[in-house]
Amino acid sequence: MKKKKILLIIFYSFLSTFLFSQNYQVIDTSDYKKRELLIKEIDSDFKSVKKQLKKKYKGKVRKKIEEYYSLIHKDFTKNIRKKKLIFNSDFPIYIDSLTNLVIKSNPTLINEKLKVYITKHNTPNALSMGNGFILMHMGLFKYLENEAQITSVLCHEIAHQLLEHSQKNILNKIKLETSKKSKNQVKKIKKNKYKKQSEAFSALKKILYSDSKLHRIQEQEADSLGFILYKNTKYNNIDFTKSLAALIKFDTLPNIQLIQSTYKTFFNLPEQPFKEDWLKIENFNSYNYNHYKEKINKDSLKSHPELKNRIKYLKEKFKADFFYEEIQINNSKFKALKKKSFLEDVANLSYLEKYGLSIYLTLYKLERNPKNSYLKKWLGNNFKKLYDAKKKYQFNRHVDRIIPKEQDKSYQQFLSFLWNLNLKEIKIIADYYQ
Repeated sequence: MKKKKILLIIFYSFLSTFLFSQNYQVIDTSDYKKRELLIKEIDSDFKSVKKQLKKKYKGKVRKKIEEYYSLIHKDFTKNIRKKKLIFNSDFPIYIDSLTNLVIKSNPTLINEKLKVYITKHNTPNALSMGNGFILMHMGLFKYLENEAQITSVLCHEIAHQLLEHSQKNILNKIKLETSKKSKNQVKKIKKNKYKKQSEAFSALKKILYSDSKLHRIQEQEADSLGFILYKNTKYNNIDFTKSLAALIKFDTLPNIQLIQSTYKTFFNLPEQPFKEDWLKIENFNSYNYNHYKEKINKDSLKSHPELKNRIKYLKEKFKADFFYEEIQINNSKFKALKKKSFLEDVANLSYLEKYGLSIYLTLYKLERNPKNSYLKKWLGNNFKKLYDAKKKYQFNRHVDRIIPKEQDKSYQQFLSFLWNLNLKEIKIIADYYQ
């Protein structure tokens, strides 16, 4: 899904069921020792992987593979140091218990050395990195319905590990990069300066379609093996496909909308009266955003393509297994973490350095809880971060640019407001709410 939705904040049709505590304390991030221990473990694993690569591959292919693994290693350790994984919380304890349950139910997994971590991302997604590492986003708790569905996602990611999909993806990318056909295409584009743009787009499309086809195959493989692992557990088989159905809902729920009067409510301050000029939006009518009329088919680029087809495939392949069973599962721990995931989303966006999005979500929640001190504190924290970023000329790293064809009017209005503020005005807002 390439159209830029208001990432990580959207879909609050059922938000009202999770009221905010005035005194809620965000997850403790004073976990330096745990983070450093994990980084040491990752460094050790990376050295072992490099030794294996030297034995298995030669020449340019080995060099390229080492480059990819180095990038993954560098990015992963950087994110750990930036506190994007969760350690001091009930989340890792809970996910460890589910991992142990899956292993106990599938004895063939005992020697797999699975390492599952929860990230601060608010989207319902997960990632199998290879070498035993699995990352599950906190957003899964927001949008899935029960413990069984969380376990189904875990089984799907374990299947990716067992099938070595991350390694195969890297090899596929290298194959594309080093193939004669790919090299000749690049040379041809460089020679023809007049058709350079359109041919580059065409070549990109072929690569993206090819990559997407591979992902479709891999998702189906992980669904099948993941379900085999899952059905050995204590949960109802139907919940495996229900978790996929939840992702369909995630793709179709609407973006959140801010009421325009919200800006005056929260930014008309004693030291700084509200300015109407802050709400001015640039006229983009003269811009041609449809330069390329031929767009890549959205369904071919989705990270979770054709979810309905995946559900249909599973139900046909495992027809005898999909029947409803009356299974009583205690979901109290899951429900507690689900509630906490809603309370953490503003802080998560801030920790991920998405300060603009964090402010947008905070304002949306303040419309419903205008006196909430916890939300106002995060409003101040985020404006302070934006003040620091603007001083360093790094504002655009944390606040999106306006792209009219990809953003709704409410979000464009919000972005215009932030970009219209000068450094002094941002500081006054930060100081007031801090």
